[in-house]
Amino acid sequence: MLHRLQEFCVLQPPFAVLFYARMNLIRAGFIIAISLASWSCGVFGKKAEQDEEKNPFGPSGVPSFLRANPEVDGPPGEAPVPGTPAAEVTVALANHPSQDNIVWTDPDDMDKDLPELRKLLSGPKTTIWLKSESEAKRRAIREGKCVMIWFTDSARSPLCKTMSEEVLGKKEFGDWASENVVRLVVDQSAMQARGEKFDNEVTEQQYVADMKKKYKALGNPTVIMLSPKGERLAKYTGFKKGQGEFFWGQLKHSSSVGKEEYAVWMKKLEKQGYRRWTDRNDRTLVARLISYNKGSMVMVEPDGNRFRTKESQLCDADQTWILEEKKKRGIQ
Repeated sequence: MLHRLQEFCVLQPPFAVLFYARMNLIRAGFIIAISLASWSCGVFGKKAEQDEEKNPFGPSGVPSFLRANPEVDGPPGEAPVPGTPAAEVTVALANHPSQDNIVWTDPDDMDKDLPELRKLLSGPKTTIWLKSESEAKRRAIREGKCVMIWFTDSARSPLCKTMSEEVLGKKEFGDWASENVVRLVVDQSAMQARGEKFDNEVTEQQYVADMKKKYKALGNPTVIMLSPKGERLAKYTGFKKGQGEFFWGQLKHSSSVGKEEYAVWMKKLEKQGYRRWTDRNDRTLVARLISYNKGSMVMVEPDGNRFRTKESQLCDADQTWILEEKKKRGIQ
């Protein structure tokens, strides 16, 4: 075939020029391709040799015979999967018994200066409206209730007086609130007081100003509902005369939502060893037992507050729980 094309080109000179020019281009292309291939092989080969010199054990940097688990870390030359523990570590964690933080002996009595349970639970129960935010939040966690914060100006605000007359001051509301919420009042009229020390050595005027800024209570009345954990559920600003029942219904809804969230939170706390304790007067709180010695107990609340108590001061159900835990550990 090529011989015939050459004969044709001899008979037809113009076609001969084109034919030989195209053949030269094809040959040049082959030469360039072969040169590039040879150059790239040399470059990458040198790079691989350099990488091998820098890290002779591959991307993992660990010799295969020193790896904890080649099945997890990968065969030689492969980097281990980030965040993947060795198999024996996983097995050890799986077989390790659940951590028991209860200390069943305390001979040195290192916690003798901790507050007692009866003092913690003997707070201002007779006070309907608390004035301390820290006390209200602590009681909310212990009792599983929402915190209802009422920002008011009792001396100068007509709407605050109307809200009190139609809702907050009624006996029906008081009965409901006693069972469902912890009431906290922040009265702007206190800013006209003399400035006695209040709540962690802060003047009452400054405390009221800080609370209004913290919760962005720009007007009076403002009511804010917090979950037992302290998360904001709702904010109600202002009040219209004749809408007391509607407003109360909103508070009931927020309280219901807060209780549902609290139930979910309690399940998480129970997995961490927390439970609800009750004293002989049916007062309750949530805490975790951290030490026990001959009837003397030290507990910690979810907020980190530690206290001590006697086993005899707890209800019968709690004493039964302690007895069962002692039997599990062979303690008389």
